[in-house]
Amino acid sequence: MSFSLSELLLISAAYLLALFGVAWLSEQGLIPQRVVRHPLVYTLSLGVYASAWAFYGAVGMAYQYGYGFLACYLGVSGAFMLAPVLLYPILRLTRTYQLSSLADLFAFRFRSTWAGALTTLFMLVAVLPLLALQIQAVTDSVGILTQEPVKERVALSFCALIILFTILFGSRHVATREKHQGLVCAIAFESLVKLTTLSGIGIYTLYRVFDGPQGLEDWLLQQREVLGTLHTPLQEGPWRTLLLLFFASAIVMPHMYTWPSPRTSTPATWPAPAGACRCSSC
Repeated sequence: MSFSLSELLLISAAYLLALFGVAWLSEQGLIPQRVVRHPLVYTLSLGVYASAWAFYGAVGMAYQYGYGFLACYLGVSGAFMLAPVLLYPILRLTRTYQLSSLADLFAFRFRSTWAGALTTLFMLVAVLPLLALQIQAVTDSVGILTQEPVKERVALSFCALIILFTILFGSRHVATREKHQGLVCAIAFESLVKLTTLSGIGIYTLYRVFDGPQGLEDWLLQQREVLGTLHTPLQEGPWRTLLLLFFASAIVMPHMYTWPSPRTSTPATWPAPAGACRCSSC
């Protein structure tokens, strides 16, 4: 099954308009504050973690490291399960001293603007490969769906949209108290779409491909030797290193610093790991 480029553009435009609409409505106060500031919205905003890396990258990790790909989800889940002793103190510190990023946190901790500048530089270097992967994932997906060589045009358009969205709802405000409610709500809406889509794909695969849970169980029993090979990389691969890296990713995510208070993050200690498990199972 393939789509024409015009059909994909129409679907993408409708989806992007929905994201812009949610962000704009929340910025203008047209969405009730009890909804915008609800802990569930901030919890859903954590779904930005499940980007192209969590989908395409996890598949590649599963091929190379077997069950080691679960480190992508178990690491961040462990961080939120330990939130009372790990994340809450950091959140209290950022709220008390009005710190709006990891760079601000390091600059405050070491009493040096150089610490903040170096942190920003390291984060920029670290995020560039992830941005490149995101752009490549979008262009490759469009190329597969359309069966046309449209990578350059799609990549340029995607980058332009990212820049526009960042300017409008991300970096327009300079006040440290600004919570970027529009951006948070848009990400939460996107996460809800991703969870719904992944759940639908999982249910469709379970009942149309395997004919139900019993069919899946029978297939797993028939593939014991193949599934057994997935355990080997756990003994030989960098399982512990990957787990530690993804554990630390929960602290460096920028939207961690948009939460109004540690109390807001309390409900995320169980939905965030549950959402990660849902992504890994799909």
